[in-house]
Amino acid sequence: MSINVLYFGMLAEISGQAKESLSGKENMTVSDLKELLNEKYPQMRGKKFKVAVNQKIGDDATIIPLSSEIALLPPFAGG
Repeated sequence: MSINVLYFGMLAEISGQAKESLSGKENMTVSDLKELLNEKYPQMRGKKFKVAVNQKIGDDATIIPLSSEIALLPPFAGG
């Protein structure tokens, strides 16, 4: 299963890229994805961010369908 991950803000800086394609397992959850990202990018561990699955904010139990677009959204500061 391939998922497209979009990184924003500090998460793009940590990953060194704005987007990438990752291999995932069938019935992968947002929690599973976070663990995969923490293994690949240890600096992400402990960072707070929302995960949007196909443009809808999900929680840790959200299932990621095949060929999904995932956006990792850190907190935004406004002014």
